Amino acid sequence: MNLKFTQRLEPYLFILPTVALFLLVLAWPLLNLVIFSFGDSNIIQGYTGWNNFENYKFLGTPAFLKTVLVTLIWLFGGVIGIVACGMAVSLLLNKPIRGRAFFRALTIIPWIVPHAFAASMWSWVLHPQFGMLNQLLVGLGILDKPIGFLSENTALITVIVVRIWQGAPFMIISLLAALQTIPEDIEEAADLDGANGFQKFRFITIPYLKPVLTVSTLIIAAWTLQIFDTVYIMTNGGPARATQIIALEIYTKAFVESNLGIASAIALVTLITVGILSLYSLKKEGSEAS
Repeated sequence: MNLKFTQRLEPYLFILPTVALFLLVLAWPLLNLVIFSFGDSNIIQGYTGWNNFENYKFLGTPAFLKTVLVTLIWLFGGVIGIVACGMAVSLLLNKPIRGRAFFRALTIIPWIVPHAFAASMWSWVLHPQFGMLNQLLVGLGILDKPIGFLSENTALITVIVVRIWQGAPFMIISLLAALQTIPEDIEEAADLDGANGFQKFRFITIPYLKPVLTVSTLIIAAWTLQIFDTVYIMTNGGPARATQIIALEIYTKAFVESNLGIASAIALVTLITVGILSLYSLKKEGSEAS
């Protein structure tokens, strides 16, 4: 009896350190997040008292709804751009071209550059007066005069382009690895059957890439939502809140306005939304695979 009990208990003993680490690192901060979101809270005192859901009422204000719209444009623009660029470059680098190893190594550089450094670099490159890009475009005659890439009308597009530059290498590496798993005999059989390039891409490449593409897209989307330093350094949410994404809104409420309650409410709702969408996507992918 004791032996059977020990055998049943043994698996739980192995996972106990992981469970304890989870409770320490994730569960306790998450519990505090929930508590702070339901009352008046600040950085110094923490939770100070119930406030009748006032924090969540902020989520329906025009200012926050504009932040949500900006975040959705930032998210979908960045993710779609990363997936499209990653797919195109990975297909190109999968071909037997000269210098393929060099170009593969070159694509990793934007990914390994720290976001803060990359944001500072791009801010100087895009500077309306001293930026290298403006000087190059004016020198080539493409522009008559320098333009403000980080102005109110173009700032969001600019930071999305920088996000694509930063995130595309991860997608390229993931898809390149998946492309190596496609059996050559299947492509040879398709060639014998007279399939053109588009048909092979649709019926062979995409099905083999789909599992990796789904997971990689979810990871990229999660990273894009939580990115803070790139947009903060380049625009600080401006001008006129044109690039005020949710991550910046949380930072502003918590550390600038010292309103930890609203910041926690925004973070909690965002976490729940992302979790539900991720579980749905993974469940759908699993059901299609089975």
